[in-house]
Amino acid sequence: MSVGLLVVGAPRSAGADVETLLSQLPAQLPAPVVIVLHRGPHDVLAAPLARRCALPVVEPDDKEDLVPGRVYLAPWGYHLLVDRGCVALSVESPEHGCRPAIDALFESAADSYGAAAAGLLFSGHDDGQEGLSFLRGRGGRVAVVMGESDGGEGQEGEVERLSLSEVGGWLTRLAYVPRGRVQP
Repeated sequence: MSVGLLVVGAPRSAGADVETLLSQLPAQLPAPVVIVLHRGPHDVLAAPLARRCALPVVEPDDKEDLVPGRVYLAPWGYHLLVDRGCVALSVESPEHGCRPAIDALFESAADSYGAAAAGLLFSGHDDGQEGLSFLRGRGGRVAVVMGESDGGEGQEGEVERLSLSEVGGWLTRLAYVPRGRVQP
């Protein structure tokens, strides 16, 4: 993958869609994946999400190193932030009524990874819109996964709008690195 980090944000209603996304990730993914999925205090998500994922899915501890080929899921009650090479757990105020918040993750990814980050936002909640714009502004590649009732596909500015079935192709395009021309 030509990106150094993939961040994913989803409202609680998109849990099954996140599981589908994880089933599409290759076993040798050369980048860490960090996910904020809105959740309640009693939601057990890591093991169910890992069922169909070829990668390990963990709820990280504070200051845990980011490892390529691993999925980091925000624990309930903490913002999950990235800081070049590791994660940080924060108990700062909720954003959009949520902790963990998608905006907090996306903004930290933009600050730490800039254009080397890619962000994928599942529609259905206000949380994540500002962070996605911030990440795009720092050169990150971004897309929104639209729900069935959200309308068509395509591009809106520099934010791709995808259906769930198009996410695999988007991930493949992220992995494509064009080769330079060979000089005779």
